[in-house]
Amino acid sequence: MNALKWLSSITAALLMAANCTTASAVVTIDGNASVADGYTSLSVQNTSTQFGDGTSGDPINAGGGSEIDQIFAKVEGGRLYVVVAGNLETNFNKLEVFIDSEAGGLQTLDGSILPAGVDGFCCGGAPDGALQRMGGTSTGLGLEKITFDTGFTADHYLTFTHGFETVRPNDPLGKLQFYAATAHYAELNAGAGGISGALGMQLAQRGLPNALRGRVADFDVDGDVDTADLAVLQANFGAGPAATRLQGDTNDGNVDGADFLRWQREAGFDVTTSTLEESPFAPQNSTVDNSNSLLGPALNGTLSQGDLIDKNYALDALGGGCTDNTGAGCLPKELEFALDVDLINDPLNDFSHRNMDNIVDLQMAFDNSNVDGVNGDGGLAPFYTGGIDPLLEFPAAVTTGIEFSIPLSQIGNPTGTSIKITAFINGGSHDFLANQVSGVGVLQENIGPPGFADFSDSLSFPGDQFVSIAAPAVAGGTAAVPEPTSLALVCLGALVCGCRRRRS
Repeated sequence: MNALKWLSSITAALLMAANCTTASAVVTIDGNASVADGYTSLSVQNTSTQFGDGTSGDPINAGGGSEIDQIFAKVEGGRLYVVVAGNLETNFNKLEVFIDSEAGGLQTLDGSILPAGVDGFCCGGAPDGALQRMGGTSTGLGLEKITFDTGFTADHYLTFTHGFETVRPNDPLGKLQFYAATAHYAELNAGAGGISGALGMQLAQRGLPNALRGRVADFDVDGDVDTADLAVLQANFGAGPAATRLQGDTNDGNVDGADFLRWQREAGFDVTTSTLEESPFAPQNSTVDNSNSLLGPALNGTLSQGDLIDKNYALDALGGGCTDNTGAGCLPKELEFALDVDLINDPLNDFSHRNMDNIVDLQMAFDNSNVDGVNGDGGLAPFYTGGIDPLLEFPAAVTTGIEFSIPLSQIGNPTGTSIKITAFINGGSHDFLANQVSGVGVLQENIGPPGFADFSDSLSFPGDQFVSIAAPAVAGGTAAVPEPTSLALVCLGALVCGCRRRRS
């Protein structure tokens, strides 16, 4: 082989190495099923939502509304990755996810034989909880039990929610309200003693390891309090009695001297230089707040995008810095939420600690910015509008929503078959299902109490309300992707062998 051909072959091998590496890139957990992450769409919504419509485009507070527009999934590097594209309202509506990945499992939930107290703060705590609300322990019309499609037996359960949490709600000096996205888990094939619990939280959008920081006197919502905000206040001075913060009001609907004093106290704040100690902010006004402008300092330690904050991180001296379950030393203060109950000083848990522990190595991210999916339906038939006016509703365009990743080892190391996933929107107490379901959809109004969700009833719910993705051929998931350098060497080695064969 002459030198020119040899050089061309080396170049081709290196290009092949680069292309192979790009095709199997590590997924970025950011709440978006991007093309670069290699996701496959498994279902597209066909039913307009009756849980409101997100319209603001804010990555946290989308203006109200919960919907499922698409389901994406992939298996890569020993993990299952899923994106439920759509919106989840910040009123603690739930995204419920059930996974069928092992032999056995439950086609009909039975709360009497399932872990109690999962997401217990929604429902009064053990013996009640999410699985009891959906599995027949709670009583009342339609509250009996959810039944899944024929061929779907649930082995694992995840529930996701977000909104404005509070620690020390009854303490005038210590009360703190903040934004948090949280996740809970339970295994369903090990009886009432199966492992379960609150996994952890995030304090910012898109899975970023940051805290939100802001001040009320930021009237132009750009992340700082400066002379531009003073100009807003001056231009609207005297407005009322229904003035907004965008006009310079900080408290009572009137732009007056009290608002000027608030501006004076807060002047000089800048989110880019804010600290973990100061200015926690909960972006509750979807018509005013801009969550992207509230993205504040990075948390301490080595958290990566998509990682959960739990009590182990909070109590790590190099992470959250909490000294014990009293919440002392936590940076930021919001981390107290992840701690276990302070049995000495607060045995009844008035501080609202949640004992978060990421026992299944879950990763997640929330991006609530979708405005393109199905519209809100006022309750009038027909409930399907996705194909009638694609210029107004286009769920197939939506890729942002809730993304999560879980190790295959935590869901039974499925091999050689399919992993099945059912997802649906539920109310804040896990006891009122929306009409937003994975699979072929339901083409009807809100389902209502869990007992009305018998997905095996092909007359009421034709088709499958679950999606499937192929499990890896062998335990442990896909083979590890070599580093670019080593992959190039492999390609070159193969090339050399080929050359030797041709010369022999």
